[in-house]
Amino acid sequence: MKKFIIFLVVVAIIAFGGYMFVNGYIDKSLNAVDVNDTTQVKIEIPSGSSTNAIAEILYSNNLIQDKSVFKYFAKKEGYDVKLKAGVFALSKSMNVEEILNALINKASFDNTVNLTIIEGLILEDTAKAISDQLSLDYNKLVELMKNADYFRDKYQFLTDNKEIEDLQGYLLPETYNMYKGLNEEEVINFLLTQFEKYYESTILPTMANSELTFKEMMTLASIVEKEAVRKEERSTIAGVFLNRLKVDMMLQSCATVNYARGEWKERLTNEDIAIDSPYNTYINVGLPPTPINSPGKASIDACLNPENTEYLYFLAKGDGSHYFSKTYDEHLAAKEKYLD
Repeated sequence: MKKFIIFLVVVAIIAFGGYMFVNGYIDKSLNAVDVNDTTQVKIEIPSGSSTNAIAEILYSNNLIQDKSVFKYFAKKEGYDVKLKAGVFALSKSMNVEEILNALINKASFDNTVNLTIIEGLILEDTAKAISDQLSLDYNKLVELMKNADYFRDKYQFLTDNKEIEDLQGYLLPETYNMYKGLNEEEVINFLLTQFEKYYESTILPTMANSELTFKEMMTLASIVEKEAVRKEERSTIAGVFLNRLKVDMMLQSCATVNYARGEWKERLTNEDIAIDSPYNTYINVGLPPTPINSPGKASIDACLNPENTEYLYFLAKGDGSHYFSKTYDEHLAAKEKYLD
């Protein structure tokens, strides 16, 4: 009898382990193939297509991870009887539920529109870009974007970082495909959802190794966005600024002064760099209070994975590249060579 009970316990443990494994696999397979890839994929679902045929089309276009899990979830949630034929705009950043919702709501090419947000825009310019492309109210967009509290409870990155007061720096520059007819609040929620995916998939796992807080990292990324022209130099420039922060050395970033001035100027004067502003890193040690623009993924990645370097200085050569120096004497020599 005792052996039989032990046998039953072992069987139960194995069964439970199998159940947990299967559920874990299903949960994983319901996730997006690549949350960072928002590239629009054109999908045609012929009239009369079965759930099995639709799963095959999606899988062959690398939009779902597992055909069986897709069919199981579609049937379990009642999507299978609502799926429609048509030409659809989907992406690898969409999870199974989002794809199914797009298919039943007929998110066709005719019902979607592209929105492009370029890197390095300040909040007001981001609002103007959205307003111009989607014919939305500029003032309403600015009002929403300046009020992080309004969205805080919906998004982990805002809940985790209550010191964030507005959305400058947190609307990820990309080209997005979205439904036509969204209002101002719906568009901002769409953009925050995309940033949240990036935050959870890329930023959070890497932030564990950073000495900066999330807000500090995004602020640094916004500076790198303006200081770096060449992608390959971004991680080096991030490393220089981090080295300065470690020794309480002023960042002396021209980008922060230009932000404080409210306009861009290639060559700053002594009067410019003396401007009284918490954003002026020529007179204040440490980072500015907030991001100075919306940095792109390349700049964020550079700050998450900075180059381990001994450089403390860099100087623009005029061709988009920079000369990096370890000492002030080297930096002065570079200035004499490239500026004087």
